Amino acid sequence: MSLSASVSLVPAWCAEAGQLAAALSAGCIGTMFLVAGVAKLRDHDTFLGTLASYRLLPDWSYESAAWALAIAETGVALLLFSGFGALVGGLAAATLLVVFALAMGVNVLRGRTDLSCGCTPGVVSEKLSWAVVLRTVACAGVALVPCVGLAAGGGLALPLWGQGVAGGVCLYLLWQAIQVLPPVQVPGSAGQEHSA
Repeated sequence: MSLSASVSLVPAWCAEAGQLAAALSAGCIGTMFLVAGVAKLRDHDTFLGTLASYRLLPDWSYESAAWALAIAETGVALLLFSGFGALVGGLAAATLLVVFALAMGVNVLRGRTDLSCGCTPGVVSEKLSWAVVLRTVACAGVALVPCVGLAAGGGLALPLWGQGVAGGVCLYLLWQAIQVLPPVQVPGSAGQEHSA
């Protein structure tokens, strides 16, 4: 059975759901990469220091590696947002995230957990831990959703893609806001804190 024949057997609602999941994922992961890439371009020296602190590359390569990673992350975001490059963008994002997880994992194994994850220079980053490594691997899985969703959806419907990407951007921004909001004091709760 050919691919086009198998795609036509997929119900329309299922194809749309697959494409919407792909677009939401592309928007969320794309925003994460865009924020990280632009921050690394703007605060190159801080990122260069973080990259060098991992001690995984020869000394002469850190400058070019820092620029290459920042440009690659920004490019991956644009591919994911476009829809037309989402397959390549998803694969590239997943690959980068696995490389980042491996780099962090090596340093956790070395006992060097005082290092910053280096995700977004200029923002207080988390210190290395197995939880951060596992979260990065989970993000790699999410980055592959556009590849699967577009294949199941049988093509790209631009209006649906645009709506899904916008929703994914909002999900990422909401997650970031939850990370930085202070605990809420509820009146009458005897000083108990509740997270927002």
